[in-house]
Amino acid sequence: MAELVPIYYSIIAFVCTLGAIALAVAHIYRHLRNYTEPTYQRFIVRMVFMVPVYALMSFLSLILPQSSIYFNSIREVYEAWVIYNFLSLCLAWVGGPGSVVISLTGRVMKPSWCLMTCCFPPIPLDGRFIRRCKQGCLQFVILKPILVTVTLILYAKGKYKDGNFSPDQAYLYLTIIYTISYTMALYALALFYVACRHLLQPFNPVPKFVMIKSVVFLTYWQVTSWHHIVQ
Repeated sequence: MAELVPIYYSIIAFVCTLGAIALAVAHIYRHLRNYTEPTYQRFIVRMVFMVPVYALMSFLSLILPQSSIYFNSIREVYEAWVIYNFLSLCLAWVGGPGSVVISLTGRVMKPSWCLMTCCFPPIPLDGRFIRRCKQGCLQFVILKPILVTVTLILYAKGKYKDGNFSPDQAYLYLTIIYTISYTMALYALALFYVACRHLLQPFNPVPKFVMIKSVVFLTYWQVTSWHHIVQ
């Protein structure tokens, strides 16, 4: 049975959760009150809503550790939804897939060590390239709910335990699949940004994306650290 956290941890977590939710709700309210760019703002509101979801699910996981896998599942499914909305927002900023293809006509992506395309010939920035970038992101959006479902089934059968990398537990294999899928999604987003950075420059999407991923990574390390504490 999972251990309960000290009361002062719960109090600190509760205050931080309320603060995060309050700030996010205020931000969403201001967007909805000034809903002048619905094409963009609907994606932004969905992404900002990630903060209340992550804050509440993390808090519930802390005070109810025996049920944390269910709260974490909700959080992880929403993470996939946020990745989809970020890609959709970037496409909306540049006028949609059709406008991107027209704007990139005749351009190529040169081989690059940084992008790990050094062994490939120049990549034409055409409709096929944009479609591959979308597919690279959407595979994670589709796969993540499937992984969550499989995780819950294996957990019910006693074959899954968070943080247990033992070969006879499914956590190791699901983590590998998740990492590969997530890496592909982030790589597809990186390629899309590099190809369209001159179109995206007025919107400065990099800090927004960094903030979104910071929430994900910090939450991941929070969960990992807590597993080490309670074990």
